[in-house]
Amino acid sequence: MIKWPFEITSLALVLAVSVVGWLIFGSYEIFTGVWAGGVIGIINFRWLGSIVRGALSEGSAARYTIKYLLNFFFMITASALLIYSRLADPLAFLAGFTIIIVTVSLQGADSTDRSK
Repeated sequence: MIKWPFEITSLALVLAVSVVGWLIFGSYEIFTGVWAGGVIGIINFRWLGSIVRGALSEGSAARYTIKYLLNFFFMITASALLIYSRLADPLAFLAGFTIIIVTVSLQGADSTDRSK
């Protein structure tokens, strides 16, 4: 089986869910909500990964605490602006944001070898 990069798998799932949501509900807010949630989720996941890698390798807790708080502030602000301005449906945004969990689960299940 082909091992796709994390971002490509996530974006493919975001595209599939957003198109299905748009076709079922016929709402542009559903489409943009899934896309916004998915993109923000991917950015958040990668950013948190770099913070954890840096904190474990260098050990400077104060610097990485500030980076985490900036990440948290950015994610909350971007999410609130998209939902408050009604560019994204809240449930669709949540669905897009949780695609990261599905992607990690799929890639984890794919990397395990159950034949042993």
